[in-house]
Amino acid sequence: MQKGSQNFSRILGEIKKEFFRFADSYAKAVSDGANVTGKNIIEDLSKSDSVQPSDISLGKFISAVKSGVQHAGEQMIKSGVDQVERMKQKAKKQ
Repeated sequence: MQKGSQNFSRILGEIKKEFFRFADSYAKAVSDGANVTGKNIIEDLSKSDSVQPSDISLGKFISAVKSGVQHAGEQMIKSGVDQVERMKQKAKKQ
């Protein structure tokens, strides 16, 4: 029974580690996506004759948000691919 308990604890430890790795990747992707969005909005505002943030067009704002979301999505996909590669390498070692 001791062996089964140790295996279960090891599995839970691995799940916890992978969850935190995923959460970290997600947080970084969202943060980077928000930064891309902010840069695009600031760039659009600097091209505008007006100085007021409220003067940015809805279309430009939506485009900036879309590019930020796309950037975050691409980072999450890359993170997933990296995770699969780590799992493959780990399986080869066993």
